[in-house]
Amino acid sequence: MDFSSPYQPFQPTLTCVGQDRFGLNLQIQKPSPSLSETIYAFVEVKTDHPTMYPIVPDGTNILFFSVCSELFGGTQSSILDVPLNEERRPYFGIWFQPGKVRSFFDVDVSEVTNKLINLDFLENSAFLSLQENLYEKSSFKERVAYSEALLLKHVAPRSLPAQLKYALLLIYRESGMTSMTQLASEVGLSTRHMNRQFLLYTGLTSKAFAQTIRMNQYLKRCYQDVGSYLHHGLDLGFFDQSHLLKTIAQHGIYSLSAISQQFMSNFYKPRG
Repeated sequence: MDFSSPYQPFQPTLTCVGQDRFGLNLQIQKPSPSLSETIYAFVEVKTDHPTMYPIVPDGTNILFFSVCSELFGGTQSSILDVPLNEERRPYFGIWFQPGKVRSFFDVDVSEVTNKLINLDFLENSAFLSLQENLYEKSSFKERVAYSEALLLKHVAPRSLPAQLKYALLLIYRESGMTSMTQLASEVGLSTRHMNRQFLLYTGLTSKAFAQTIRMNQYLKRCYQDVGSYLHHGLDLGFFDQSHLLKTIAQHGIYSLSAISQQFMSNFYKPRG
């Protein structure tokens, strides 16, 4: 059975439009093959002025470092505005694939859904000095190499249960347009047990996770083909414009904060 993931999370802030809007300089690097199933990418941004950094829900998690702090990002169900106040100093992130944090840390991810918390939550002493050691390195490339070496050294023997792994794959392949009853039947779990696994590994119920993937792919399609918003919504299983707008509101895409509201509104205006 092919478990390779076709999912590519979308973050508007990391596009050229987003970088220009928030004055960001971006570096991004895919992990080595030995970490590609657990880490989506390593990311580093610098800002030329204090700004906000809106993160849209995409089902992933991130370890987030600055010269002053280190944080773990729980799975988000609405836009999260992260303040970037250190001008021209690097913010470094280890961007985990959905559900893959437990490959390194024995934690219940549902405990930190919609939160940014201190690294103590991860209960792994090997990572508590990561921030200090990262900023002893002089370049993004060196920080990536150091992070990869540490991750590989401390990867845990636990991996995603095969049935959960298959459920995630089916959700990605269907862009979140998935019946939970059919999904549970397909992977051989009861809906209750499937939900318990989703909560433990992804921080969301199976239905909420699928909806997050669907909304993230909707935002991505709108970016790639500006002006066809309702068409993309209907193509992704939204019944009509009212259903689409209601789901957008549930994820705080336009309403979480003035910063996010203005950015997302301008981001999806037809250009040219």
